[in-house]
Amino acid sequence: MKKHKIKEIFWGLTLLAAAAFLVMNQLNLLAFQLNFWTVLWTIIFGACLIAGIVNKSITATVFSMAFLLIIYAKPLKITRIVPWTVLLAACLISVGLHLIFTKHGHKTHVYVNGHEFKGNWTKMGTEKSFHADHIFGSDSKSVDDADIVISQRMSDVSRYVHSQNLRSVTINSLMGDAEVYLDAAKPASDTVMVDINSSMSEISIYIPLAWQVDDQLTSVFGEVEVRGTSSGEGPTLVLTGSSKLGNVNVNYI
Repeated sequence: MKKHKIKEIFWGLTLLAAAAFLVMNQLNLLAFQLNFWTVLWTIIFGACLIAGIVNKSITATVFSMAFLLIIYAKPLKITRIVPWTVLLAACLISVGLHLIFTKHGHKTHVYVNGHEFKGNWTKMGTEKSFHADHIFGSDSKSVDDADIVISQRMSDVSRYVHSQNLRSVTINSLMGDAEVYLDAAKPASDTVMVDINSSMSEISIYIPLAWQVDDQLTSVFGEVEVRGTSSGEGPTLVLTGSSKLGNVNVNYI
């Protein structure tokens, strides 16, 4: 069964379950009574939680659970620690789990049917998978525009930029992971502007060794990490915008 069809079935079943939950609550068939907004946010963050688990997204899973705890703070008698203590704990847990369970290997070469592919081995828990640089699925795409906009919600996306006149990249991300490869791109000038609007997401940007990084990004309950060191006086990647409850990683390759 194709991946996009599985997602359609998942969200279809989620909406049906949400409708049943809403009707049962209005008919007082549940052991507790909830107001409309509590039901609505429960449905939204419950769906996000399931999607995070299915997509193996640590950030989406942890923060969905955190927001559910905030919604049910009174019944759980944890009003003293919401919202900021819960959100800060979720941020720390998310970063910690990423450090423990996610490991990125070195570039390697794999041969399939006599064809060579270059990419990375990624390990998540006990599972190990190979991600080739030039194989694109439903969540990955090659782009070559001068001004690029990448948007995702509750999913994982990869974009391989081959623009030979790159001016800017805009990344809009909500509760998911986004990978942007700029190693094959050529800037139109001495700077490339990367504007990030991210919430509860993991953003990874890959750039050539000759590039430099100017971090002007506003980060709230997260961090910006530059992995590696520039080897030359190349163009400057300027990070602007904001990242809330998530991380931004710039990787030299």
